[in-house]
Amino acid sequence: MLLVAGSAVRGLPVVTVRGGEDVAEVKDIVYQADAGRIEGFTLNKRGLFTGKRREVLPTEQVHAIGADAVMILDEDCLREPGQAPPAVGAPEQKRNVIGNDVLTEGGASLGEVRDVVLLVGSSGEVVGYQIKRPSGEDAYIPLPTQLAISGSALVVPDETEEFTRDDLVGLGAAVEDFRSRHGVR
Repeated sequence: MLLVAGSAVRGLPVVTVRGGEDVAEVKDIVYQADAGRIEGFTLNKRGLFTGKRREVLPTEQVHAIGADAVMILDEDCLREPGQAPPAVGAPEQKRNVIGNDVLTEGGASLGEVRDVVLLVGSSGEVVGYQIKRPSGEDAYIPLPTQLAISGSALVVPDETEEFTRDDLVGLGAAVEDFRSRHGVR
């Protein structure tokens, strides 16, 4: 399981599988925390005329997210905002999970969300979060079936604490263990 922080996807080129054309650059990730999945991406132009690109990229149009590029079949995969699913074409404002406190059901603070963690090779599967522990160190937790998300807190099962890891490699194994324990594929 190869994992990458969501922030590492920002700035990656969007490249076509058919022809290898570099058609855009990832500007922002549109993440739906309630569902634990990426809905799509906002884009920047590439080349001489850089700046925000009007079109967006819904995840159902993504062939794969790699460590070095986001792959799509062709440029027709990009959508005008009005033609994209509302979650991507007109995303909710102020629903950013970054900065939220992570609390267990029992009220223990695990830290603060710093980033989402994606499975490389998928079309945007979020498998965990990078958090900043109360002690100041970074750590990683698997994405649980979330109990509650507010504008300021993410509540996770008490057992999430035992699956906390210090690096992405450790998180990969923790995700697999966590999923097998809960019967999730």
